Amino acid sequence: MDTSETECLDNLADRELVERLGCADWDDPLFISEERLVQLFQVARAAGNTTRVGLFTSELSRRISRRSLSFALKNSLVPQHFSDIKEAAYELSAYVWERLLKDKNAQFAARRFGVFFKNQSISFLRSILAQCRARMDSLEEWHHVEREEDDGDGDDEDGGGDDADTPLQDEWTPDLVLGRARGFEQLHARLQSLLTRNEYSVFVMLWRQQMKIKDIAAALGVTPRTINNYERSIKDKINKEFNV
Repeated sequence: MDTSETECLDNLADRELVERLGCADWDDPLFISEERLVQLFQVARAAGNTTRVGLFTSELSRRISRRSLSFALKNSLVPQHFSDIKEAAYELSAYVWERLLKDKNAQFAARRFGVFFKNQSISFLRSILAQCRARMDSLEEWHHVEREEDDGDGDDEDGGGDDADTPLQDEWTPDLVLGRARGFEQLHARLQSLLTRNEYSVFVMLWRQQMKIKDIAAALGVTPRTINNYERSIKDKINKEFNV
């Protein structure tokens, strides 16, 4: 951006700047590109101009959210990893913003914002896939151990009848229903498509690892109430899927 243009924008009153930022036509000479927005944001941030930082942050957030929404739709983040398209766009936007605040990234974004966003979006997607693979490996390891334990169990002397001392189940649990519905190996792919990324994490930590609600919330960076909502959603989806 030319120095003269920067000075011109700096001399605008806040209300006039808001109108200028509202220009969405790329062919309009008044349109401010993402690259220019990043430059203006950096200048305002360095100067400690909180009003201008707020204005540029708001417009950058709007454009990043729009790009994030498009990326989420094109790459099928819903329903493979998120239950809602707005949630997917929000998570990606937060990921991009976190990296935009680093000086080196901001300098590159100020030159080629489109490339910067694409690179960060791909990195975000790779991190999700890596987490999914890690969960799958964890579940497969757990299942391998469980099968070894099952193979070592002997038959009961009474012919395998019900144990009178075993307490009755007050309510079903999702892993119990899944285990009865089909073999464990066949459920891997179905769980990935049935549950969102966070729901799948809650499923593993709550019913497999037997973690407490507050610990799961801390691990995922959400509130215990959110975990309770995930739990209800998981049960509802499995209930519907397997006609429980």
